[in-house]
Amino acid sequence: MNLTYRAAEGVAESNHLLLANMIVTIVVFLLLLILLKKFAWGPLVNMMKAREEHVASEINSAEKSRKDAEVYVEQQQAELNKARTEARDLLEASRRQAEAEQARAMEQARVETELSKEEARRAIERERAEAQAALKNDVALQAIAAARHVMKTQLATDEAAQRALVDQFLADTKGTN
Repeated sequence: MNLTYRAAEGVAESNHLLLANMIVTIVVFLLLLILLKKFAWGPLVNMMKAREEHVASEINSAEKSRKDAEVYVEQQQAELNKARTEARDLLEASRRQAEAEQARAMEQARVETELSKEEARRAIERERAEAQAALKNDVALQAIAAARHVMKTQLATDEAAQRALVDQFLADTKGTN
């Protein structure tokens, strides 16, 4: 019995050791949990929250940047369209101005041509009048020379008859002018 008692006592002591060991393990585990909660879990949770906030902030920032980029692209597209419209309007205005300038130049050339024609007509008329006057003068001089020659030969002796003939010729010449 002794052996059984001792065996029973050994089992009880072993159970007691197991129970004490289990209690110590539970206490150590609880202490470890408390320490982990205080020193590791809180900072770990805070770090995870900070990381989550950082990721959310980055997502929001990326979304804002995307929206800003879309707005910028729309603004640039509007500016490009405006520049194209202005360029088209400028080209159209330049074309109209060139056409107007061409029309003005054509009209000015036409007017200058008409003025040149009129001036040429007047110059021709003036030269014709001068030529006619010169021709009349030449004809008169030649007629006088011819008359002088005729008179010299025919009336060389009669000075009074010569004078009458010259006066008659001069009177006839003045009447034709």
